[in-house]
Amino acid sequence: MKKSILAIALTAITFGSVAAEAENAEDINYGDPTASFSTLGVSTSGDKTQVNSMVGFGANIFQLDVTVDNKNIRRDTTGYRARYFHVTDGLGVSVDVLGEMGSKSSTTALAGLIYKIPLNDNVMIFPMLSLGYTDFGTPQPTSGENGDIKDGSVLYQGGIYAMYGFDAGHWLYANPKVTHIKETSANVPQVEVGGGYMVSDSVSLGFKVEYTAEYKVRQGSSQVNKADTVGWLQASYYF
Repeated sequence: MKKSILAIALTAITFGSVAAEAENAEDINYGDPTASFSTLGVSTSGDKTQVNSMVGFGANIFQLDVTVDNKNIRRDTTGYRARYFHVTDGLGVSVDVLGEMGSKSSTTALAGLIYKIPLNDNVMIFPMLSLGYTDFGTPQPTSGENGDIKDGSVLYQGGIYAMYGFDAGHWLYANPKVTHIKETSANVPQVEVGGGYMVSDSVSLGFKVEYTAEYKVRQGSSQVNKADTVGWLQASYYF
């Protein structure tokens, strides 16, 4: 699987901004992945820029993110992620469709669960589990003994989102997770850490760092994807 395609799939399974609960605006911490609110923002990693949008209607949230390559803005290098979320009593359910717009790029469909466990007024943890299927875009060899070539694979991911919310509305979080790609038997460990600072009641500045450890592309192969670290800066407006 091409590294860029896999990166999009793994990033989009992440619950960094996940589902919805009906909360009063004054009670919301915007780092809470189960909070319902509306926002428009922009993120940049230097090489890429992402426009982030989300609209919350009580327990229902609709989200659309579009990512472009800063050095080569073309249709086939543009990524997208569309999501729907619903939360009831801290249990969130999400449905995602994501990929790139090129004719040979991947398309991934995902379903996910997340559950909110408050430890105290400031600390919360969110166990999460996702299941989906990705079309590789370009057929890939599998880990099977007969050397099958497959067009896609089932994906599984499990992880924990841990968050500290400050009384002033700022937040810090860590999100370790592991993704298993069934057809290639690849296991991809990742950690995302980040945070946000409320500049005003409706504007935040934030950051996140995404680390992907080295992993074998498929079982029995000597080919590896090397460890990779990407940093992002974010600005968001809430309404």
